[in-house]
Amino acid sequence: MPRGPVAAAAAMLAAVVLAAPAAQAAPERSGAGAVVSTAAVTEAAGRSYTATAVTGNVRTTLRFTFNGGQKLTRADLDRVGARLGLGKGSLRAAPVRTARTGAAERPSATLRCDKNPSWSNANGTLAARFNCHHSTINWGFKISARVQSVITGNVHESGVSWWRNGRRMPKNAGHVVGRSYHFHGTLKPVRHADHVQFQDYMTFRVNIGGRPGTGSLTWAADVTAKK
Repeated sequence: MPRGPVAAAAAMLAAVVLAAPAAQAAPERSGAGAVVSTAAVTEAAGRSYTATAVTGNVRTTLRFTFNGGQKLTRADLDRVGARLGLGKGSLRAAPVRTARTGAAERPSATLRCDKNPSWSNANGTLAARFNCHHSTINWGFKISARVQSVITGNVHESGVSWWRNGRRMPKNAGHVVGRSYHFHGTLKPVRHADHVQFQDYMTFRVNIGGRPGTGSLTWAADVTAKK
């Protein structure tokens, strides 16, 4: 990967959290950073699982909790992991604690005018462009085919929250759409040298190997716009 996209990818974070409905938590902001917080699932001990993957400078965390049933064996976990594109041994029983991660933990990347970088991982593809001629950032996100395959209903997207130079800006509109929808939106105004942090949060029902649950997907980015 060229040096530019690697540096930009360092600021991109995607996370899938599959959890029981009562345990869902929307992304939270800590200070000026777009930090994602996901609630621990304490009432479903033994049925919560997580996996973290790092590809280049992109970090992905997967967590899910089944509504019921027996604890998964190591062989079961590897079969589920293979279906979701995870490496063997990556999926493990989740600790009963709050997972906290976000774009603010990584350095801000440079988003150049009229460049169209995109970042893909097992959860989906995020693209962003600084359109300096119109003082906007255009973003798009597509859930991966593997994650789509376990979604059983509509995706409820909260709408992108974003901050410019540490100040919270008006939120993008949310959507309730099918799992194959190409999510997209515009952040404005954004001008040369602005520091922009943005994130989105989606929830949906899932079924993995005949076992139902509720899932969510969060992605976050931290960029500095440059002409």
